Amino acid sequence: MRFNIFKVTISLIIVLGIVTILILFFYQFPKQVDLVSPAVSFYENDPSSIKHTPIRISGTLNRPLFQQHIFKGTVTIDGLEFTKVNGTLDTYVLDENNGINSGNLVYHKPSKPGEIVTLSMIWFDDNFEHINIVSNWGPNKKLSLLIVSGSSYEEAIDTQKKMRDKYGSGFVPRE
Repeated sequence: MRFNIFKVTISLIIVLGIVTILILFFYQFPKQVDLVSPAVSFYENDPSSIKHTPIRISGTLNRPLFQQHIFKGTVTIDGLEFTKVNGTLDTYVLDENNGINSGNLVYHKPSKPGEIVTLSMIWFDDNFEHINIVSNWGPNKKLSLLIVSGSSYEEAIDTQKKMRDKYGSGFVPRE
């Protein structure tokens, strides 16, 4: 009798362990994001080009264990009209270092989802408090246009420094 109870107990523990592992592996641990962050845009190393432009982020950050994290939603930048009229493809987190995520920020035409309008890089923390977008948008394609969370140029540079210190050498712009 004791042997049967032991077998049933061990079997139950194994089944519950497998179910727990499967749940942890496939559950997305989603985080809803709906915020407006003050930000500034400027060309790299040119504080005279600064423009105040809030970033609106709405969607879900899916964070499955042992799998690639994905942001599904929209990123709209008030100062850039094309971000308002075009859709945002899912942003796959390509790399994560010390709480800073990086990925591609891709806009596409809603009528033609395969037709890419523009591509850039985005770095953000899990709470989207710190955001850094690097692109070649705007009239001067030779310089990188930066959109960074902060209320002033100085705050944006400080945000970049904090993110760079956490993320490491792959962060753009470099010092």
